[in-house]
Amino acid sequence: MRIALMIAATLYASAAFSQQPAPQAPKPQVNVRTDAVMFKGGPSLGDSDKVRWDFYKADSAGGRSDDNVGGAYDATFEEKIPPGKYVAVAALGNITREIAFEVKDGAVAELAVDFEAAQLALVPKRSPDSKEAEPLARVTVTQDAFSDSVYGPKELFVPAGELKLEGRIGPAVAEETITVKAGDTVSHDVIIPSGVVVTNAVYKEGGRQVETDSIRFEALADTQTLDGTRTTITGTYGPGKIMQMPAGNFIMRAKLGKVTVEKPFSVTAGQRTDLSIDLDAGVLVVSAPQAERIDIVETTKDLQGTQKEISGRYGTTHQETLHPGTYAVKVTYDKKANRDPKEVSATVTASERTEINITD
Repeated sequence: MRIALMIAATLYASAAFSQQPAPQAPKPQVNVRTDAVMFKGGPSLGDSDKVRWDFYKADSAGGRSDDNVGGAYDATFEEKIPPGKYVAVAALGNITREIAFEVKDGAVAELAVDFEAAQLALVPKRSPDSKEAEPLARVTVTQDAFSDSVYGPKELFVPAGELKLEGRIGPAVAEETITVKAGDTVSHDVIIPSGVVVTNAVYKEGGRQVETDSIRFEALADTQTLDGTRTTITGTYGPGKIMQMPAGNFIMRAKLGKVTVEKPFSVTAGQRTDLSIDLDAGVLVVSAPQAERIDIVETTKDLQGTQKEISGRYGTTHQETLHPGTYAVKVTYDKKANRDPKEVSATVTASERTEINITD
């Protein structure tokens, strides 16, 4: 009887144990693991912060939505995100790759990307024999949808294959095409033939320097268009300013008041050009109390008896920069002054200031 009871108790205990649920395997602490290489078969980029991963929820069509659920700067890292369908975006500089994936309970999604990229060091220069890179240069690299720009010498990641390079220093532009292979580390000089021009002006040769910032300098193409005009390359106000220019032959136009002078010049790649322009000009200052308007006109008349207007303004004073010569100054008075218009002559001398006061 005692043996029977022991057998029954053992059977009951075995039945009770068999009804208990089997212990579940522990869920993983992470469910996404990443890796990245520059080229097929190449080494992992490891913990490089040059790589950026981002995870977006997939939309109804399986494409990338705007809902970002995680990411990090690291080629290899681990993440835990809710189960579901996603699109991973891996970026190496401006090179991006997208991977659609799904996160399932109890599993780890392994994501690996091959950027098929090269590392390109760009060294922009003004001339092939320049010893230093040009920090003001901007170089843009494009290939299909890829585009990246850098200033001065700099390294960047680029997709393998044919690349279009555009270098710019101010208005100077150079274009070329190069080819790189995945995994390459390449240094390339981008030659942008250019120099700088510093322009000053004098009122006459050996005379006073122009100091006012009202003077306008414009660098023009040396050839004319079909309508007889010249294309403006660049320009600046004020003397002594640095103008970035492509190498070649040009025309510098200086304009101050009613004086315009043009002078041809050349720019050599990698060099500075100092240019001085003789305006052959003087300044006329007119004061006329009670005047409503002051006009400076030519002394000669056309067949209709009209004098060509050169410059004018409303008010009791007027100043103008003019070529040397004799001019007629017309004064129109306010009606309240009850005075007839008056005309006097004035002579302008190069590099001198002529002041007249019309009171009678």
